[in-house]
Amino acid sequence: MRKLAVVIALSFGLLLPQHAHASDQADWLLQGSEADLQAIGQDGVEFTKKFKNAPLGEVKLTQDEVNEIRTNYPDVSIHPNLEYGVAETPVAPPPSSQITYPKRFNLISTTPEVIAPYTGKGVRVAVLDSGIDVTHSKLNVKGGFCALPKDTCAPGQFPYNDDLGHGTHVAGILSAAKASNGTMGIAPGIDLYAIKSINSRDSGTTVDIVSGIEWAINNKIDILNMSITTNQDDPALKLMLEKAYSKGMIIVASAGNEEYGDNKDSVQYPAKYPTVIAVTAVNAYKERFLEASMGPEVELAAPGVDIISTYPRDLDDDGKKDGYYELSGTSMASPHVSGIAALLKERFPDITNIRLRSILANAAEDLGAKGRDRQFGYGLVRYPAKVEEIPMMTQYTQKGRVVFELSNADKTTTRQLKIEGRTISEQSPGKWETYMLSGTYKGKYAVMTKAGKQIQEDIILTIDGTKYKDVNGLKWYAPQIAYLAEKKWINGFNGNVFKPEQKITRAEAVAIMGRASGLNGEKRNTKFPDVSRNNFASGYIQSALDKGLLGGFPDGTFRPDQPVTRGEMALLLQRAFEIPYDAKQKSPFPDVTPNVSSYEAALALTQAGVTQGFPDGTFRPQETMNRATYSVFLAGAQNPKLFK
Repeated sequence: MRKLAVVIALSFGLLLPQHAHASDQADWLLQGSEADLQAIGQDGVEFTKKFKNAPLGEVKLTQDEVNEIRTNYPDVSIHPNLEYGVAETPVAPPPSSQITYPKRFNLISTTPEVIAPYTGKGVRVAVLDSGIDVTHSKLNVKGGFCALPKDTCAPGQFPYNDDLGHGTHVAGILSAAKASNGTMGIAPGIDLYAIKSINSRDSGTTVDIVSGIEWAINNKIDILNMSITTNQDDPALKLMLEKAYSKGMIIVASAGNEEYGDNKDSVQYPAKYPTVIAVTAVNAYKERFLEASMGPEVELAAPGVDIISTYPRDLDDDGKKDGYYELSGTSMASPHVSGIAALLKERFPDITNIRLRSILANAAEDLGAKGRDRQFGYGLVRYPAKVEEIPMMTQYTQKGRVVFELSNADKTTTRQLKIEGRTISEQSPGKWETYMLSGTYKGKYAVMTKAGKQIQEDIILTIDGTKYKDVNGLKWYAPQIAYLAEKKWINGFNGNVFKPEQKITRAEAVAIMGRASGLNGEKRNTKFPDVSRNNFASGYIQSALDKGLLGGFPDGTFRPDQPVTRGEMALLLQRAFEIPYDAKQKSPFPDVTPNVSSYEAALALTQAGVTQGFPDGTFRPQETMNRATYSVFLAGAQNPKLFK
């Protein structure tokens, strides 16, 4: 790696695999249920590595084997084990004057007299990078892990030692003890750990990074700094980060150095993920580093230009050989935020990652356009001498499931969340949940604080969940279909289609309802002469009959292939999910009177908010249902709080 440049960003550029013969093996990551992964193993596929914190396994497969798994295990996702490399951004020679810690620390309110008595003591912080120089006199590395293949780890007693330089520089910004040249880390009292996921040749893979994050989870790391970037979405990485975030880990990453003067959204991964605090870089005059990536995901800005920090002496080629080096980029900005987060974590040991993000956002010095903007996020990070609590929305996704959480909800009087114009029901104060099909969506949340301050912010959601060619994610019934599909209660058809307008039969309706309500679906003989043991829904139909959820026709048949009506569906769902009925309320439907067999059921579903009938005020109990409207009925009956 060249060391003459003074700007560095550990930037992963995706190297697309070359065309290979069908018999050539390549590395892949399989994502699926434990049962499916076990079955694949029993089929003779050998797993190189399995992860405990996420349903992932590393394998070597030929293209024919990949195709076979896709055919035999449609619920298993197959991700490439991406190849990564380091990229540098050349800049002008370094200035003659050095930026010392007092100037930089004054900028972000981290001078010793302001942060005292806090130094980050006892907070476990890991730097996932190229390792850390364990011999540097100003760095106290408590331990670490090399996630790379053994032969590419650093030699000697400490396989997580830094043989590249970048990780040591980041670690020094975060936690170096004060040196005679005036440099010092933000939080020198932390328990510092090195996770080496990049080798001396400036390369690493998805498995190396995911393995490093899993180590951080298993070793109860409080804060994870990732001054690394890639320009490609990496589903396996996203999944493991979600697991880490759900454990309460605070994750900070550099936004990237990919701005080329076109003002495009250029925030890189993993900073682009909602579980990660994306950090951009500014200079000593609070001006954005010209090459810093921009976009709506930017959350905070921090010093990142001409930063002097620790460096391995044997790699120090700036002419001084003193173990210090000057670099610039968002890689240098990220550890400033991690350091301030560590100070707050020591000060408030029980603080959640969501609450901490709220405090950082509230304490930031607004730069650029008023409020959060795509250049500086909430603004320049600052250590808050006084913590003022404000609401802040965070979100995380698991395939099609999306959860929004508003910190300090008790400080608000009104709250509203909309996605693509659709109001999302609040599950509890400050918490929303919904399901969505794959795609990118825009939303907005607005709150009014008790102090009379209105907070409103745009949201961008990228969902990597279920996808059907014939269902647009903006359709009114799409959330319910996404919910049932993610729960694996309803399936699509060959060709990745859902057929929303297709009529749903009585057998299909009972089978899907049976999965959602936990009925025994094992195929068996039924009491209906027209439902044989071999019918796909025989077990669910007999279970529903045994529980009194349904009956047949006067002639003793069930008529499994006949389309189900809205009235029949209302009866089935009310009984299956025990939806109460208020007899004091009158029917709002002129076509649903007490002499209609589904009278109570239709009113129960209406009172529960499952359906409101048609625009003309009718319910139409005899009208048959298609797969779209059935999905809306079933999802609303099974989880009325989610689909009000």
